[in-house]
Amino acid sequence: MKSDIWNFWANKYDKLWVQKYSLKPTRNYILSAVSNIARDDNMKVLDLGCGPGELIRELENNFDNLHVTGIDFSEGMLEVSRRKNPEAEHIKMDVAELYKLRDKFDVIVCTHSLPYYKHPENVMKELNRLLKDNGKIFIGFASGNNYYDKFALSFVKLTTGPANYPSHEKFKQLVHDYFQIENLKIIKEKLYMPRIAVYTLKKASI
Repeated sequence: MKSDIWNFWANKYDKLWVQKYSLKPTRNYILSAVSNIARDDNMKVLDLGCGPGELIRELENNFDNLHVTGIDFSEGMLEVSRRKNPEAEHIKMDVAELYKLRDKFDVIVCTHSLPYYKHPENVMKELNRLLKDNGKIFIGFASGNNYYDKFALSFVKLTTGPANYPSHEKFKQLVHDYFQIENLKIIKEKLYMPRIAVYTLKKASI
């Protein structure tokens, strides 16, 4: 997927209507979930597809002991995030290049970017490698779980490009070899909005 469309949206992203009913509610849930596992010692967090850095900013405002690394393939998005979050580490990288990372993370967050990955199976394999044995992954996305969700999401594709929104069963198949699903939170702020599924994952027992 080309980064041009995301470079275009970078300086406008925090003003889009989806912030109120989709992106912000997802971030609120992530903050709550991270607070439940936060420790006194330093924790390393990877924000995969960090965009313009709203989640990074809220994590750093709410927690004192997080070292956050944001990854995105859009230089425009990263420029905005760097301005907002000068203390965070930022890496311009496509998810197909995750094999280049050598660090391990206590928490990995992936919100609303999974549907755009060309090879999500490979991403899951790399995330398993990058996650510490006792770490957690939070993956949130608009879920194409029924005909209405798929219909509503077809309009999203008009502004963001091709995407594949997995159903619950498809997601379970996707992560089965690498992770166990600990929790599923459904977010649906308005009746006309597609449901947002936020999964909490841990490493699968081998």
